[in-house]
Amino acid sequence: MQISDRPFAVTNSTFSTLIAELGTECLKVQALINQLQLTSLTANQQAEILAELLAAAVHLYNHCNEDFQTLITEEMENLPDDED
Repeated sequence: MQISDRPFAVTNSTFSTLIAELGTECLKVQALINQLQLTSLTANQQAEILAELLAAAVHLYNHCNEDFQTLITEEMENLPDDED
């Protein structure tokens, strides 16, 4: 599952890759949440979805670490000032 083939408006290629991966993982989480809303799930299906959701949550938590936050901050600091 991919969010888009279009490039992101960021200058750092590592940051761009991480953003794409984050978007893909967020789409996966949304799909899992949608599945949990189904009324006809068996207990086994619920357990499987919840296990996948737990794995995705851990991945997102690790993905959005201090290094990722630093990349966001650096990108923001590199933005030109808009003179209105």
